[in-house]
Amino acid sequence: MKKLLFAFYAASVACLPLKATESVRDASHIDVYVTPYYNSKGPSVSVGRFSSGLASAKEDEFLATITKMKKDWDQLTFPELYVAAIRLYDLGYRKEAVYWFYTAQYRGRQFGMLLDQSKMGSIGSPGFELLQAQNAFFQLVGPYINGYAFGDTDGLVKVAERVQQEGRKIPDLQTSYPNIAFRSKSEWESANTDLADGMSKLISTLKEMKDDIRRQRIQQGIEEKFSKLTNKELAGR
Repeated sequence: MKKLLFAFYAASVACLPLKATESVRDASHIDVYVTPYYNSKGPSVSVGRFSSGLASAKEDEFLATITKMKKDWDQLTFPELYVAAIRLYDLGYRKEAVYWFYTAQYRGRQFGMLLDQSKMGSIGSPGFELLQAQNAFFQLVGPYINGYAFGDTDGLVKVAERVQQEGRKIPDLQTSYPNIAFRSKSEWESANTDLADGMSKLISTLKEMKDDIRRQRIQQGIEEKFSKLTNKELAGR
């Protein structure tokens, strides 16, 4: 299990920021569709209670929704976090988007690890669809967020360390994901510890490969594509 997690986090460093970003045409806007949760056309959002606020074209209404979500942080599902990360990024709050994205990624991986896959069903079943959504969000949104985030590896290290620390506390998954069958709670702590510990590989690799990452970004045109993007600070972060 630990070897698989290390490989996953290493892949996050080696692949997403350097190769997958080639598919990004407009670095300032995340153009993705993950059914039924998010469609950049509109945008259309369907992640439950915060959907209308996240989709709002009025920035003050959107920010009010973000504030509400932060108050319920421990119970946010990974689709809610991924969509919020996308919208934060599109509206210019890109450093904040990185934190939300990495939290979403952690919780999505956590969901997949603790899900009882023998009982998750198949196409159309909530467990199956959520697991597929995790993979889709990671693959489709990652090139944008990581394309931006890897331009500041020191900042990304801080985000990863924060997410790692916060991730060691396991949320009430049964409340966040009703009607989903999870593995026995006696297995949760060990599995989640492995997941959190696995982030140490990402953090150390970011530190050790800092210069290599920058050099490759410049060579492949990624630095030029993302370096001009601005950032707005989120009040009360």
